[in-house]
Amino acid sequence: MKLTVFKEVVRLLQAQNIKDNSFSKLGLDTMNLNEDLDTAVVLLIGAAYGEKGKETFLWWCYDKDWGTREDLKMTDEDGTELCKTIEDLWQYLEDNISDDYDIPVKMTDEERLEFIETVFRFGG
Repeated sequence: MKLTVFKEVVRLLQAQNIKDNSFSKLGLDTMNLNEDLDTAVVLLIGAAYGEKGKETFLWWCYDKDWGTREDLKMTDEDGTELCKTIEDLWQYLEDNISDDYDIPVKMTDEERLEFIETVFRFGG
């Protein structure tokens, strides 16, 4: 993926995230309105970069707060920080492309119910 396209995807995701957080502070839950779009982006990132690439992308965006959290670092075996900037993230993903990503299989209603019952049976 071209760096310019990658940066625009990240910029648009971040802008939507900021809007969602602003609405949330007002007591409005808009997250579900964007779920299909978010899922589409995650599928495309996974298809482009593989499962590890998708997980790294999501970590950088959401856990590392778009690269701003200094307390979260991803390092190589020598302790060199990786993915500090958006350019670093893009380069890391480009250098580690994998084709191991498949569309996640959704649980059936019956499987979800069984899972919920199991959680409550062992959690309570």
